[in-house]
Amino acid sequence: MAVLNLHRLRVFHTVARRESYSRAAEDLHISQPAVSKHVLDLEDELGTKLFHRLGRRIVLTEAGRLMADYAQRIFTLAEESRRALEELQGLERGTLRLGASSTPGNYLLPRALAAFQARYPRLEVSLDIMASHDVVERVIRQDLDLGFVGATFAADLHVQPYTEDELVLILRPGHPLASVRTIPREALEKETFVLRDVASGTRTAAEAELKALGITIRRFLELRSVEAVKQAVAEGLGISFISRYAVALEVRHKALAVAADPRLRFQRPLVMISRKDARLSPAALAFAASVRKPM
Repeated sequence: MAVLNLHRLRVFHTVARRESYSRAAEDLHISQPAVSKHVLDLEDELGTKLFHRLGRRIVLTEAGRLMADYAQRIFTLAEESRRALEELQGLERGTLRLGASSTPGNYLLPRALAAFQARYPRLEVSLDIMASHDVVERVIRQDLDLGFVGATFAADLHVQPYTEDELVLILRPGHPLASVRTIPREALEKETFVLRDVASGTRTAAEAELKALGITIRRFLELRSVEAVKQAVAEGLGISFISRYAVALEVRHKALAVAADPRLRFQRPLVMISRKDARLSPAALAFAASVRKPM
């Protein structure tokens, strides 16, 4: 048998873990046809099928399950060796893989990263912004060193306070409800709410707070990004709950208004997560220390 191609093995391992060619392509930042070709080439190299197709699903064959187990061991050992070398070199070299949901990723971490990179310019740092549940999943899989999300819990996670966020109700400037100190429930329920997709931590938190106030969302428009939500509200398509960090500039320039009703401002914690049994690299430990909220 020829020497095993580790890149093909990495692609196969990602497909096996994600149970999807398309999701593996997203994780690896390559095209889906390229993923399929790498898997086919690996099957040719090994002389055996690694996946069965069941309708639209893919399922590992017995050989595929065996290979996936060995691939996991190979890449775990490779990561451990890389981390051991980084520890020998201190913070002069190394990598730091961060993931964050929209609010911390877009509006809070860039400043912290700028200061960190100025202090440790030779470190390779990446920050991926994604849905909260994807951050949690990738931290548990150890694809990320640290994650930053709204409050979460999982048995495999170590969770530390990061900072406090405030969700505010935003409206177009001049909206008749903007200056009302106590907005009637009936008035809110007549409004169209502009919401993020269901995977959004901001949406989950806002819906929970509205439910506690006895307010039902009867009409809504669902959009996939914070910027799209802000633009839709500015154009008068509806109202929305959003992080105060995300609208600071628009509020300052009067492109958006924050409701005066104090009941419609909700505090929520943002947390830093790592895998509980993970051995964090010096880079991850240094970054965690630089952003950790005092207890």
